[in-house]
Amino acid sequence: MTGRGRPSKLTDDLITEAEKYVAGGYMENAEVIPTIEGLAVKLSVARSSIYKWRDESEQFSDILEGLMAKQAKNLFNSGLTGDFNSTITKLILTKHGYSDKLEQDHTSSDGSLKPTRIILEGVTTASDITDT
Repeated sequence: MTGRGRPSKLTDDLITEAEKYVAGGYMENAEVIPTIEGLAVKLSVARSSIYKWRDESEQFSDILEGLMAKQAKNLFNSGLTGDFNSTITKLILTKHGYSDKLEQDHTSSDGSLKPTRIILEGVTTASDITDT
């Protein structure tokens, strides 16, 4: 027995349709950017099948990488020109590993940024004043 489970339903025809979708076929259905959801609808399969095929087929994995690259490119260009809603653009770009998180390190790697201690000399404090 060579394999387990059901055989894959990924066919050469589905691969061709996926390539057409990424190459611009997504625009035929008035989609603004290519998406995995749009590809699943185009191929009449569940999103889980798309992810399964990505793991099973190097060719299909490359198609999905192309989809994600085109998606990111469209988001960047249309986000920068103001054609896309900035909030939605930012949200989708998080799926590409981008974020607007800002981290600040208040220490230095060499230890040179230590808290400064200020000592005031010759200053009278409230406890030094006595009632006469």
